[in-house]
Amino acid sequence: MVEEKPIAQQRLFTGHLVAVDELTVKLDNQQTAKREIVRAHPAAGVLALKDQRALFVSQFRSTVGQLTLEIPAGKIAPGEMPLAAAQRELNEETGMQARDWQPLASYFQSLGFSDATMALFLARHVTTAEHHLDQDADEFVQHRWLTLSEAQQAVDDGQICDSKTLLALLYWQLQEGNYGRG
Repeated sequence: MVEEKPIAQQRLFTGHLVAVDELTVKLDNQQTAKREIVRAHPAAGVLALKDQRALFVSQFRSTVGQLTLEIPAGKIAPGEMPLAAAQRELNEETGMQARDWQPLASYFQSLGFSDATMALFLARHVTTAEHHLDQDADEFVQHRWLTLSEAQQAVDDGQICDSKTLLALLYWQLQEGNYGRG
């Protein structure tokens, strides 16, 4: 079995959202190599379904310089359970709540360079929240409902372009028995 053994670690950067470590590892051939690892808070996302539509949020993403459509999602606070974070984010970003929740997946968002994880949930029986939580101060998102066909078109148009939302769409397609785009 091929394995890399950590022999040294140095923190290169600490920010509000991420930290960057440089890890020195020993390889099976006894050589050493450097690995840069982005350390990030875990996150939770929600595929909220109602009346054959899914709930999306649009927001400008500076990282890619464009307005995107995504499922509601956000950081899991220290000590917060992933489901509670998903419920909170659904409320904060859309003003909605759901009665039925089901875990879909937990995965590494980009394991080639980051330890960031995403817990993905399915929410059903979605209604307007009785008590709407405020969005984060630096967050300006608007929500909208799309059919699966409209969401697939948004993928083709480049508006849906992030892993959590693409994975949520795959789960939605599988659930609907709609594997293709016909």
